[in-house]
Amino acid sequence: MGITAAATWDLRDWMDNLNNEIPFWYTVSQKITVDQININKIIIKSPVIQDEFWNKIKKYTVMFSQYPLSQILENSALLDQSKEKTFDFVTVDSTVTMELTATWDAISPSVVYYLSVIPKDQNGILWEISNELWFKLSNQTSWEGTPATGSLHTAPGANMSLAHITHTITTNRATLSWTSVDGSSQVDIFLWNPTSQAFERLSTVNMGDESYIFTLTRNGEYIIKFVPNNWGTEYRYTFIASGITSSSVTPIAGNPTIGKIPATGPKENVLVVLWIALVAYFVYRKVRAKR
Repeated sequence: MGITAAATWDLRDWMDNLNNEIPFWYTVSQKITVDQININKIIIKSPVIQDEFWNKIKKYTVMFSQYPLSQILENSALLDQSKEKTFDFVTVDSTVTMELTATWDAISPSVVYYLSVIPKDQNGILWEISNELWFKLSNQTSWEGTPATGSLHTAPGANMSLAHITHTITTNRATLSWTSVDGSSQVDIFLWNPTSQAFERLSTVNMGDESYIFTLTRNGEYIIKFVPNNWGTEYRYTFIASGITSSSVTPIAGNPTIGKIPATGPKENVLVVLWIALVAYFVYRKVRAKR
């Protein structure tokens, strides 16, 4: 029942939530980063994670794949194509480093890889997965989330950083405009919700539409994420709105109104926990299969 209910949510939204809303273990402030990268290797730095009794976890599994976690969640068969390397430290301080090399870990320098870290405590329990990093050894490029401008990204699909995105505001309506980019037929448009601290889907539109209108409900900063439908390069666009009042807010036919996100109760919290358990199951199945 929990899996069925969770499936009604968009899986990409859940991936954003996993990286932004989990209040324990790996969190927004507890993230892995790239310590060093060259044409032959990449070294990841991670904060030392503590369990519920504040014991420092000493075992960490690095998972890396040519597919991001969001794709793996939508197609679990891709999990079998991912690789992992476990590091079991004798002693730990506040951080640990983990190294992957082209030679020993069969990493192709010309390929973009997606990487996450999973802590495993002394009882063999897998804790919350880390944020996801992307890297490419050949040009010594690494990033988290949206690739930096000018970085080389080999994933198929459109590069939305080349779409010349702009906006206009009329009363309480924002019109987002862009230039069609080759490589993707559709674009998923997300809006950052400062209340839930997560991106929420506004709509999926055709690339050729070159515009989208939505209702503004507040003053201040709006962050819009454009994601090509076939895993091209996403882009985040920011603008400031002012002069928006509650009396001027009217729904627009055919477009969703982004209103206040209701507080979640016990039922919703249970569904969140069940979905996290499902993600952990996929990861656990992969890691345990090779033990």
